[in-house]
Amino acid sequence: MFLARLGVRTRILAIALIPSLTLVVVGVGTAGYLVDESNKAKTWASEMQAAVPYTRELIEAVQSERQLTLAHLAGDETAQLALAPARARLDAAFRGLIEVSEGIRKVDDSNIGDDKGGFNTLGTHLAGVRGGADAGLLPASDAYMFYNKLLDVFTQGTKVAERAAPDAVVAAGVGEGMRLLNAAEAMSRSNALALSMVAAGGPTSIPLDEFVKQSGFYHNEVANVAAELDEAQRTAITALMSSSQWGQLSAMESALVQRFAAAAAQTTGSSSTSTKQTPAALPLSSPEWQSAAAEVNRAMLDAYSTHNRHVQKLAEDTAHRAEVNAALAGGGVLALSVLVFLVAVILANRIIRRLRRLRTETLALADEQLPATMRALREGGDIDAAQTSPTLDFGRDEIGQVAQAFEHAASAALRAAVDEARTREGVRAVFLNIAHRSQIVVHRQLEILDEAERRQEDPALLETLFRLDHLATRERRNAENLIILGGGRPGRQWRKPVPVMDVVRSAIGETLDYARVRVTKLPEVEVVGTVVADLVHLLAELVDNATAFSPPQSRVEAGGNIVGKGVVIEITDQGMGMSPEDLARYNDMLADPPDFGVGTLSSDSRLGLFVVARLSTSHGVSVRLSESDYGGIRAIVLIPLSLLAGDSDTSMMPPATTGPLRRGLPAPAPEPAPIAAIESAPAPTAVATLVAEPPT
Repeated sequence: MFLARLGVRTRILAIALIPSLTLVVVGVGTAGYLVDESNKAKTWASEMQAAVPYTRELIEAVQSERQLTLAHLAGDETAQLALAPARARLDAAFRGLIEVSEGIRKVDDSNIGDDKGGFNTLGTHLAGVRGGADAGLLPASDAYMFYNKLLDVFTQGTKVAERAAPDAVVAAGVGEGMRLLNAAEAMSRSNALALSMVAAGGPTSIPLDEFVKQSGFYHNEVANVAAELDEAQRTAITALMSSSQWGQLSAMESALVQRFAAAAAQTTGSSSTSTKQTPAALPLSSPEWQSAAAEVNRAMLDAYSTHNRHVQKLAEDTAHRAEVNAALAGGGVLALSVLVFLVAVILANRIIRRLRRLRTETLALADEQLPATMRALREGGDIDAAQTSPTLDFGRDEIGQVAQAFEHAASAALRAAVDEARTREGVRAVFLNIAHRSQIVVHRQLEILDEAERRQEDPALLETLFRLDHLATRERRNAENLIILGGGRPGRQWRKPVPVMDVVRSAIGETLDYARVRVTKLPEVEVVGTVVADLVHLLAELVDNATAFSPPQSRVEAGGNIVGKGVVIEITDQGMGMSPEDLARYNDMLADPPDFGVGTLSSDSRLGLFVVARLSTSHGVSVRLSESDYGGIRAIVLIPLSLLAGDSDTSMMPPATTGPLRRGLPAPAPEPAPIAAIESAPAPTAVATLVAEPPT
């Protein structure tokens, strides 16, 4: 029911709006997702940027304390003095990194690899390791493994950052940075092991293989990572590997391997060897060696920091791209939705305009073209249904098909109307033919009656002839009614003007109960001869209705007066009257008579009023019905000035009698006779007062 009340435009817009809204929702969701990813990338970049200084500080602090602790355990007295500030530096680095690592863990949605507990646990054991080292009770291998574990936990934290990376490129960058960090850590471990072995004069509890493994690893890893970095970072790594410090450190490591390998071989060699070979001299002094090691370590950590900044820049670029993509996606979806909606509005408006034009042309077809064709058919015009067939050209789509259906229906209606008009024209021709034949017979009958009346002198027979004359006159009026209804003219005409009094008296003479009609004063005016017959017929129908629809003992009055627009003739009865609805309906019919048809006439038995309407409309005479003072009906007939002849005397004529009148004799003008005398008088002849000139 609700959809039935919606217009075509609303339905079309709803069809376009639903997918548009769906597209908007999808676009907003996509844009929101991209914005969320952008925010994550920004947060990740900012958290990593904040963690870089603490990360490097922790790495350097762990490497420093590990190197000093191993040297102290190997018997280097100078290392013990530097342990206190190194330990304080490591504690501060621990606290800073734990605080800053909270942001990295918030970015990671997986919540896997929470390193805070690991750092706290190692931090708790750190005091015991330090105490054992100070007391000389901690094996060097345990101290070495403990400090390595500290940085291994940091490595796990780096993996958390890698998992939380905004995209695969940034995650790959984090992995490459981790490889650089592992290489730097391997270099620091090998240097710490070398120092402890030099201080101890040979391999300690940590095997020489560990030193060889760590030193070999960082050389290979740096070379491998350099091949995967971009041009700027590769250049820095290549410059490091080509530097003198790198060469000095490599030479020192090779010399240490040779020395300690030879010492191990002498220790495990044949017991027959009585003398030991003097160790080969090292290529660098201890300060030069540590200076080169520190420079290489710093350069590798610088490369790691530079790479981290590069990765952060990639994350920021990813965030920026996500923002741009979100804006483009949101804007594109919104623009597309608006475009789709505008296209839907345009298409809906075009369809509505076509439908409105179809409605306008269809209404014009129904209200103008078809009625004009029907009027032409009623007026007797020759209409070709094929040539006058309506045309509604609206294309070949569904609207065009609907227009063709309307066109087909209108064509079928037009063809039916033409067929009906031809049938009605044939029926009307037969109708008029029969009416004219009846009129000729009645005229012949009246002529015979006139001849018989002139020859007859017996009053009784003469009265009988008068009655027959009256009945023939009524029959003539009925025949004229049929001719008028059929669209013809009765045929009686006068060339010269006739007084109104004679017109009224002739109309009264054509009624059955003429004796009940009293004529009051009428003006001395004349009516042009061309309308006399129709006025007599019109007034006779009104008088006949007045006598037919009023009690037999009541009186009907006919009088008239001159008014501004012409002459008014009033016919008043004392009957039961009409309802207001019937009065309004009959007055409408008298003002605008409908087309003659069986359907029109069969619904109402008052055929005379329809004849009155046709006659009054043809001559511009106004006829209106109203309630009389006696409760009956007053018929007011206004004869316009255009139907009056010359400058007639406007004085009132005395009322005329309704006594016996002979057709063709002048009408006497005595005072009105009493009702009893009128009722006993013989019937008047029809048109007895029209003596000025016989009809043509």
